[in-house]
Amino acid sequence: MYERNAPHEANGFGVVFSARTMSRLRRSDPETHARIVRASVTVSDMELRHPRATLRYGGFDFSSISRQTLLTVLQEQAASAGAVLHFGHHAAPGSLDDADVVVYADGANSAQRDARPERFGTTVRHGASPYMWLGTDAPFDAATFAFVATEHGHFAAHAYPYAEGLTTVVVETDPATWQASGMDRPLDHARNPGGSDEAALAQLSELFADHLGGHKLLGNRSRWATFRIVRNARWSDGNAVLLGDAAHTAHFTVGSGTKLAMEDAIALAAALDRDADPRAAFAAYERERRALVTRTQEWAEPSMRWWETFGRRLHMAPAQFGLHFMTRTSALTYEGLRRRFADRVDEAEEAYRTAGGTAARPGAAPGPAHGVAAPLLLGSVRLPNRLVEVVPEECDDPAAAVRAAGARGTGLVLLRGTRPVPRPDVAVGSVVRPERVGGGSAGETAAGSAPLFAEVVCPAADAWSPAGDELTATVRALVARGCEGVLLTTDPTPSTDPAPGPRTDAEPGSGTRTGAGPGTDPGPRTDAAPGPAAGTRTDPGTGPVGRWHALLGHAERVRTETGAVVAVPVPDGWALDLPGSTGGDAWPARIHLALVTGRIDLVVSAAPTVTRPAVPAAG
Repeated sequence: MYERNAPHEANGFGVVFSARTMSRLRRSDPETHARIVRASVTVSDMELRHPRATLRYGGFDFSSISRQTLLTVLQEQAASAGAVLHFGHHAAPGSLDDADVVVYADGANSAQRDARPERFGTTVRHGASPYMWLGTDAPFDAATFAFVATEHGHFAAHAYPYAEGLTTVVVETDPATWQASGMDRPLDHARNPGGSDEAALAQLSELFADHLGGHKLLGNRSRWATFRIVRNARWSDGNAVLLGDAAHTAHFTVGSGTKLAMEDAIALAAALDRDADPRAAFAAYERERRALVTRTQEWAEPSMRWWETFGRRLHMAPAQFGLHFMTRTSALTYEGLRRRFADRVDEAEEAYRTAGGTAARPGAAPGPAHGVAAPLLLGSVRLPNRLVEVVPEECDDPAAAVRAAGARGTGLVLLRGTRPVPRPDVAVGSVVRPERVGGGSAGETAAGSAPLFAEVVCPAADAWSPAGDELTATVRALVARGCEGVLLTTDPTPSTDPAPGPRTDAEPGSGTRTGAGPGTDPGPRTDAAPGPAAGTRTDPGTGPVGRWHALLGHAERVRTETGAVVAVPVPDGWALDLPGSTGGDAWPARIHLALVTGRIDLVVSAAPTVTRPAVPAAG
């Protein structure tokens, strides 16, 4: 083993392991597992410190340990197994080519890998937000997320204890706030080679003083950086194989760096033990690990995006903000959320109902009432609920269609085009193509005070991609031209993705099947032992549910940045059950969470072929 650092030289402070990782380590190496457990602290709560409230969330389970202690344990265990350890020794690329097996585990900035990136198919891209790894001796008893508002913008800190009286702290902010606060000043590397950004340390200690309780932030080669997302088309080449961050990275907000590296090492060792041919062993190792790693990266991407844009949500009620944070990835179902912290879910639902003007009656028992039942003030029109039906332009009798929708309990009917309906008994608006908005000629605006919506197709790309930028700019222009809302739809081209698991629910707006199966959305678990459990999702982020979450990403960005009311399609014929009453992660629960967390305002489905139960009275 060739290590460029000295034996007791570690960058950083603490690392986190999930219960599942620890379980795998116990099965693979009980002695090392026991030593790590003895040196670790267990954390089961998360605390969210919103500027207006502090919220506690229980039901989690992970371990953290000093990085230096972990390295010492691994070094001693390796030496006892017969490994020869070389410290302070940088192995130049190509210097070990005559070995039978060379494992490149030299991190995201791997010099070994980058000496031949074309052979591994390496791609690297950077996240947007500057962040810095720090530590503190301030006492924390939970994984804590603190949000601070300044005159320049917002900062956030992730803090988790890893030893008695010691805590890792990661601070991040958005690029504009970073620059406006002066933290983008260049570090004098000549005067401080290999050191920390002391000026930033002092400034951040002051910003987070209320959360540090008189303690200071500590540095260990701590400097601003942006996260590197590393992917490799191939994890091996000849006698060389990649492991950990050299092979792949997942954003630190899902606590996966060291965890994935440990799991990689376990799988690679087992593959080499099974097969005497290194190349065959490398192939088996990659087959075992790639799907799990890809799933984690897919899960980490929306978490990274959430943290890059957290400041845009701090206006939300603290309880709703907290639930939005807990659902920033699709790892937990509604059932799982209620099992872990039902009181916090109740508070978020009550905040949502209050915002809609339907606070629970005094003395009423808390509990789920579907988000669709909450009213919404749309301009001067008060909708009794969030359910929308769209009447197609080819409908011969729109008045009859509107009456039928009203009888079904629909809150808003949108007519394609701007045809008037005499004396409707339900709110009626228009939905038109974007090019027909605001031009001033007949048919381009809704009649009277009727709400006007534009129908816009979302790109397949990520909400924060250039295509997402273009979509947001388009909607902003539509709002300026008189649109009150947008109907965001997905590309109507039929998908060739296979149905994920035993599902029977359709893609939003794509059919008339009823959601009935358990949810199987993305989410490698980080809070439990191996194997699926109630309240978690385990399938890849493809298919109808994956596209639903992609649509929600665009919807939330458009809603937050443009002020438009956002309606999205949902599967036709979905049963209007109370969330959680059908078990698992069926469509009623997904739709409910999207409304309560403020990602969407309205849900749209075509007129059903059978009469849908009336929407229950709000409150």
